[in-house]
Amino acid sequence: MFSEYVNMFVSSALISSLYFGGYNFPFMDASIFQSSPNLLAFVGFCVLFAKILFFIFFFMWIRWTIPRFRYDQLMHLGWRVLMPLAIVNMLLTGLGVLGAPQLRAMLGWGK
Repeated sequence: MFSEYVNMFVSSALISSLYFGGYNFPFMDASIFQSSPNLLAFVGFCVLFAKILFFIFFFMWIRWTIPRFRYDQLMHLGWRVLMPLAIVNMLLTGLGVLGAPQLRAMLGWGK
């Protein structure tokens, strides 16, 4: 139970740091922060923590809103819906790759 929340916190911290700028915030180069680097570090930490809390809220919101699926429902979705879609996707991609030179020549895009 506790490990689930630790996982949520670590995931939120990684998402915030890697994809949403970490401690960066708008107007970070303003003159008010040039004279006080400690204030800049504190505000940056607060911004990072606010981003982490936002993603934790988002994870919990999604988890509490969407109902849980039973195992048999997930297996039905995977085998009867997603597997045929994946096969059709592979076939269409293969046809696209094989037909791409002819299509380019037909449209006059090639050399």
